[in-house]
Amino acid sequence: MTYFEDEVPKDLELNGEYSSREIYLFMIENDKVMILSDSVHLDYNARDIMYRVTDKKQNFIHKKAENSYRTHMIPNRKTNIYEISRV
Repeated sequence: MTYFEDEVPKDLELNGEYSSREIYLFMIENDKVMILSDSVHLDYNARDIMYRVTDKKQNFIHKKAENSYRTHMIPNRKTNIYEISRV
């Protein structure tokens, strides 16, 4: 996938509106980001499908480790979490 650096938002602002492509590119460039969405699929080519950032927080994410029911992965730093909804 090819894109220009100026296509990638520096941050996703609370109540800001972004295209599906902008959010997708933001995730590619920021590996410590998690997006919670009311949509199943973010189309990386869609510039006309818009989303609004409804919540923004920074927390630790805990997840069950693969092939285990007892162990949880505990991150060593906080993850930026953005909740978005389709406009």
